[in-house]
Formats: sequence, structure tokens, C-alpha cells
Amino acid sequence: MLERLTDPRFRAISQPSPQAIDLIRRVLAEHSAPVVAEIGIGIGATSVALCELLDHRGEAWFFDFEERVNELATDLRAAGYQNIRVMGNSRATYDSYSWTLAMLLRRRRSAQPVELFDFIYLDGAHVCHHDTLATVCAKELLKRSGYLLMDDYDWTIATSPTMRPSVNPTIRQHYTEEQIELSHVEMICSLLLDTDPEFQRVPIGYRTREHRRAYRKLG
Repeated sequence: MLERLTDPRFRAISQPSPQAIDLIRRVLAEHSAPVVAEIGIGIGATSVALCELLDHRGEAWFFDFEERVNELATDLRAAGYQNIRVMGNSRATYDSYSWTLAMLLRRRRSAQPVELFDFIYLDGAHVCHHDTLATVCAKELLKRSGYLLMDDYDWTIATSPTMRPSVNPTIRQHYTEEQIELSHVEMICSLLLDTDPEFQRVPIGYRTREHRRAYRKLG
């Protein structure tokens, strides 16, 4: 997988999220061996950066399709990183990382503590039917004083290079016009995070249009 980071065809997703890097550094300033999670790995740009920053401390968990996380794990272990865990899901129509997170949370509730992660980066499908449940689970799995970074806050189907109706006309069979025009991640944030007194927004450098939004779980 990591060979794609230098492939010009993947240039748009070949750099790690600078906001994720900044938040991991904040976590490391407080915890010597944090547990972090990336939900949706792309081609591994941020995944590699997370492992480099952890420097073999703590754990890095990766959630995505089985073949993707397994390929990433092979590359990271070959590079010497053993403190990784992969949580893959199938390509069944109604399976996704949100189901994986729900099952993880269900197992965690049978033990204490339920909270597991110091940092969670949610960069998944950015549509409600996956990311609503993922966010609900992430909130509970996040430790007190931990950070949650939501990617694609401003993303819409209408502006997607690959999903917008002018490129993919069949998209209208699956989404209403309202669902095509509105940002699903923004709606999830407004419903589940912005109004939750246990979560506080964290400034990450945006002055006008936000591409990512960060929160800290109050401790």
C-alpha cells in the first residue's frame, strides 16, 4: 500500500493530515504511550505519520476494509512497527467500520474501563448511514481529555469529483437531493458533538471554511 504515497496518481491523498499530526503531538505531550485510532486509512499517509510520531510507544489501531488494513499492516510491520492493531470489515453491503466499532464498544462494555483511545481520527465515508453510528461509538470509546478529529466537515456529494450526479448519475437512486447538497459530517457534528456538554471544540487553524473539526472530551 505505502508505495502509492509516491505514485503521482494518488498525489491528492499522499500527505498526512496536518491537524491529526498536531493533535497527536498534543496527546504525546500528556501521555507517553497513548492509544490512537484512524478510521479510514486511504493509502496510509496519516497512518505512517502516526506510527512515526508514536515511535513504537502505545498502540495505533486502524479501521477499514479487511484487505486495506491487512495490506497496511504488512507494510508497517516490514518498516519495523509492531505496536499496531487492525480492525477490518468486509465489503458486504451493510458492513462497515461503524459495525466494527459497535462490536468493539459492545465488548468493552463488559469490562472496565470502556474508554480506550486517547485520539480518534474519523476519516471514513463521510455519509450519515456510516458515520453517525461511528461517531456515537467513538464518543464513548474516547478517553477523558482525548481528542476526536472529524474529517471532511465541508464535504458534500454535490461537490465530490467522483460521486456528484454529473459524473455518477446513479447517485440519485441512493440519495435525495437534500442528502446530495448537505454536508453529512457537519450535520453529525451539529447533532452529536456541538451540543454535547462533555465535548469542547478545539481550534485547529481554520478561520472561515472548515475542512476538519476537532473536539476534546472533557476530563
